[in-house]
Amino acid sequence: MKFLFVLRQTFNNLWRERTPVLATILTIFIALTILIALFELSWVLYNQLYELKRNLVVEVYLKPSVPADEAEQVREKLKAYRTIERIRYISKATAADIFEEEFGENIMDILDENPLPTSFEIRLKSSFNHPEYLSVFKKQVEAMPEVDEVHYRHSVIEKLENVTEAVVMAGIFILIILVLAMNLLIRNTIKLSVYARQRQIMIMKILGSGNLLIRMPFILEGAFEGLVGGIFSAAGLIVAHRFLASTFPLLNFPARVYQLLWINTVILGIVIGLLTSAASTGHFINKVYSKK
Repeated sequence: MKFLFVLRQTFNNLWRERTPVLATILTIFIALTILIALFELSWVLYNQLYELKRNLVVEVYLKPSVPADEAEQVREKLKAYRTIERIRYISKATAADIFEEEFGENIMDILDENPLPTSFEIRLKSSFNHPEYLSVFKKQVEAMPEVDEVHYRHSVIEKLENVTEAVVMAGIFILIILVLAMNLLIRNTIKLSVYARQRQIMIMKILGSGNLLIRMPFILEGAFEGLVGGIFSAAGLIVAHRFLASTFPLLNFPARVYQLLWINTVILGIVIGLLTSAASTGHFINKVYSKK
């Protein structure tokens, strides 16, 4: 009977304050959609940055006049760096073979000579694949008399790091704003419900009803708002994912992604609604008690 009473009171509250309730659900829907989308974007950018760093190759080109024995000396100098994970020596002949594999042409047939330089492909340990160390490493290696040039895709890494950092910072800022907005709207809805029923609350208190029984309808009201907002947000995100997958064939979202979207978004909405309404209910009901 108590359970049915709580449910009836919860839905009475929702219907009585339906305008602020709808505004709260809309805010939760927008907030969750933006937050989950920013989280996914940050995750994708982070994974791309991780893969780029993990597969980053630093190419060290030797001067054309450097003979094979001096190239071996350069290899030994490079081996002294504890930050290097792997070194691959590429002779002029190997460079010509790579050219033919990539372009389908024999460079000797085109130029009657092989101008490709001897080089080393270096993979650094992943913890050192950041712009600061790469810049220092490049300067140190280029200072070797046998080395002509050092190349790596530093601009791509720097741009991707800047974009990732910007998305994360924007996400934190938006998170703060949206959480404050959700908290304000849920608190306002609970406040209206509590004050509309303050006489009934005092009667229940006088008759010996426990605090949990009095507060539970208002707490469930916030949970319901979070549930509905989470469902709408999850549905919107899934529609957006399917649109992107149909528009960009390279994007492929497995079924597990959709399942996680449903579960995580709905649970997050319920948790937000529960926590905010629980805190607000206690605050406003205590105010009602203090007036009597």
